[in-house]
Amino acid sequence: MLLSTLMPSSATVIRADDEEVVVTPEAITPVPPPATATAAPATAAPATAAPAAATPQPRPNATTTPRPRQAAEADNGNGNDNRAAEPQPPLAACIPGPNTQPTTWRLEGNDALKNMRASIETTFRTVEAREMGLTGQFIGFRPGALYAHIYARDSATIAPTAQYFYELPWLTRPVEEFLALQYDGVPGDAEDARWRTPGQPGAVSGTVGGNEISGAKMLVVSDEEASVVSMAYVAVKAGAGPAWLTQQQAGKPRIQRLNEAMDWLFAHRFDQAFRLIKRGNTTDWGDVAVGVGHSSGEYVKEPSEWTASIYDQAWAYRALLQLAEMNVMVGQEEIAEHQRSRARLLRQASIERLWQADRGYFRTRLLLPPLAPEIDEDRIVSVANGIAVFAGLAEPSEHKPIFNALERARLEARAPKPGLTLWPAYPLGFFDYPQMTPGRYQNGAVWDWWGGMQVSGEFWAGYSSLGRKHLELVAQDWAREPGEIYEWQEMGTGKNLGSAAYTGAAASMGQAIISGLYGVELGSDGWEIKARLGAQSGGIHVFHPPSGCTLDYWHTYAGDRIAVEWETTHPNPGELRVTLPDNVKVDAALLDQKSVKVRTEVVGDDVYAVLPTKAPPGKHRLELRLVEAAE
Repeated sequence: MLLSTLMPSSATVIRADDEEVVVTPEAITPVPPPATATAAPATAAPATAAPAAATPQPRPNATTTPRPRQAAEADNGNGNDNRAAEPQPPLAACIPGPNTQPTTWRLEGNDALKNMRASIETTFRTVEAREMGLTGQFIGFRPGALYAHIYARDSATIAPTAQYFYELPWLTRPVEEFLALQYDGVPGDAEDARWRTPGQPGAVSGTVGGNEISGAKMLVVSDEEASVVSMAYVAVKAGAGPAWLTQQQAGKPRIQRLNEAMDWLFAHRFDQAFRLIKRGNTTDWGDVAVGVGHSSGEYVKEPSEWTASIYDQAWAYRALLQLAEMNVMVGQEEIAEHQRSRARLLRQASIERLWQADRGYFRTRLLLPPLAPEIDEDRIVSVANGIAVFAGLAEPSEHKPIFNALERARLEARAPKPGLTLWPAYPLGFFDYPQMTPGRYQNGAVWDWWGGMQVSGEFWAGYSSLGRKHLELVAQDWAREPGEIYEWQEMGTGKNLGSAAYTGAAASMGQAIISGLYGVELGSDGWEIKARLGAQSGGIHVFHPPSGCTLDYWHTYAGDRIAVEWETTHPNPGELRVTLPDNVKVDAALLDQKSVKVRTEVVGDDVYAVLPTKAPPGKHRLELRLVEAAE
């Protein structure tokens, strides 16, 4: 079982200097039904053997033969494939009207939260990138004003919010360029020759663009392949659809390249003894190696010291489930189950190796032999615990202890808002890198990039009171410098540092507002509202450019009742849930002035009133009459 779980899928991956890159197919070639696994069964090798076998592969198409990319594709004069750049039309569910307004929101009595929207939009506009690449001209987002490239790990966190402000190509084209540059390991491969670091089949570059075409992988990190998978997942769900996955990218279907990317991760970043994804000797998510020089991680040399962080397990876990779902979309159930089994393995190993039941949070990282502890790292509380909830790795029983630990660490450190990277910080001298002194950069500074994911996790896991409190802290902090969103904030001084117009922070907080506080999900395949405003009144207008759909709702709290009035152009019915304020229950409910029964659903500390039938599209109103709940 263990060996079959680790077998590669059907893709190849390699490394690049900074982050991951994935390649895009150019023609539409349906993926055939999956065949049986080509790897040896689990009993064929001891559990400690290196994971060398591959994920079950689809049967080759009888009418096509795989061929090296450079011989099979049109050349644009620079050895680059142009045909792969053809944009795919969105699976439009709606036709936007001429006066469709962009996404916006309002919370009564809270101008700071409303003003976050302008800061988010300004940041996106500042970092829009238009580049020439292997797939022709493509578009995407740089991490910040000071960054030249498009990064995989940043783009994966930008895409969920970008879909509510930008058209579909802003989601699909970066993925296509990353996949076009994916390392194939084919002799004479023109794209492989562009890699600046030694590569293995399946690896993706960490960056694209930046006025160059080259593969560069940050070798101390292990989240680049998972990030490209997540980027693809958002694009597919936003409207690209299964057909986009089956289209050829550099001679292979995109879904195959995504599977091969995760195969690289398990072939080169999976520790057999501990059954965890490993990375270099950095903090849980950072790229600065412990005690090594005055720069961040290495691009040309593999780490000699390894650790296993909770962050990497969470990020890989989420990507594996997303990849499984995409494989199901194209009829590859066997491969989907293979990826799910990998995810189950990571979750189980994370519980066994990293969860500290007596402390109520995950270890930040585990040192792999021969590394030995220099300090007691188990007492460090990392924001990656919030990412474990956000990504779905943490069990529901672990959510509340994790959030309690994160809040306790924030208060002890006197951090003004969520997103404290870790507490207590690693001591002075632990890192040679000048910015990694205690309370700075990745060593105990505050990052909205991760804070937004923590807040989203709080809302999704049923701790909306905490989510609202933390969102308010961020809104007040942003109000100090209106319109400016920075990379990180120094502890103690509260000084904003790093890059201005930091897109990960803007998008992460945008997700915490749109999908967290207002609980809106909107796309070509459906919509839902999970209003988490509690004893507040406010509303949101969401426009989803990839599908052309809009969704508006206004939530009115009036003490003894809550009314939710919604209107959507989506043709299909959706889902509606309303978080109740503390210590009340629903006495009666009216849907469009007609009596209706609602059911109660408990998630974490939250109690939802749930419309038991599908919420109708169009314009409607649900009124909940509230009474005090019995003790």
